[in-house]
Amino acid sequence: MTVKESNAIKLVAIDVDYTLIGGDLKISVETKQAIHNAIDAGCQVTLATGRMYRATVPFVEELGLNSPLITYDGAFVKNAKTRELYWHRPIPLEYAHQILEHLRSLGCHINAYINDEIYVECMNDKIRRYMAHVNVGANVVGNLSDFLEEPPTKLLVISTPEIVNEILPVLKQKFGDKSHIVRSMPTFIEFTGKGVTKGAALATLAEDMGLLKDQVMAIGDSENDITMLSYAGIGVAVGNADDKVKEAADYITKGINGDGVQEAISRFVLGV
Repeated sequence: MTVKESNAIKLVAIDVDYTLIGGDLKISVETKQAIHNAIDAGCQVTLATGRMYRATVPFVEELGLNSPLITYDGAFVKNAKTRELYWHRPIPLEYAHQILEHLRSLGCHINAYINDEIYVECMNDKIRRYMAHVNVGANVVGNLSDFLEEPPTKLLVISTPEIVNEILPVLKQKFGDKSHIVRSMPTFIEFTGKGVTKGAALATLAEDMGLLKDQVMAIGDSENDITMLSYAGIGVAVGNADDKVKEAADYITKGINGDGVQEAISRFVLGV
């Protein structure tokens, strides 16, 4: 695997969970310094995540970023500093209801995201663990199909890796013409609007900034990162990335999580 080192990277998009941060949910001092060095060198840095906007803002504030923030896998893009909303592309309500009804028939736990809030049918261990991870509470509303009256930004299934393996191909076949469906973690299946991906969002941002794809680097670890790694001039998989992500990457770091981010920035932005 050969990648041409270049100091022409002007935009870096970094996934959050198990890329920017590890299991401790903290940004290391070294990673933070590498990001600041990239910004000082004239590079824009943004985060591109499946997380909610409000669950991503604390990391943006810690890093002091002033750029459009890609959240909900590209469905919601907003600048956390200026509060400028670039776009919101939810799942059409009709399709969301169809997806919800099918998921409920399978007995799946579902998170529905509306107006940057989480809505669930009941409180259970799955949502408790999720809330602890993102530091956001959930609203219990009973039957989500009855509750849903406006298009959700995203739907998320939380299950076991075995069940995700079993139902993901079926869901893609049944709803792939209505929604973008992707596995983001071993236990997560994410639904966004058709064509709504991190890669599409990153391409739009780069175009708005007047940048070519060769001036863009994307760094990630999970399957929902593949679209942005494939788009970017340099697509980087951190050392702990899924095998499918590594296959799609131009470069695989030796370091994992934040160490991999630091390695990629040092090599491809700072040239050291």
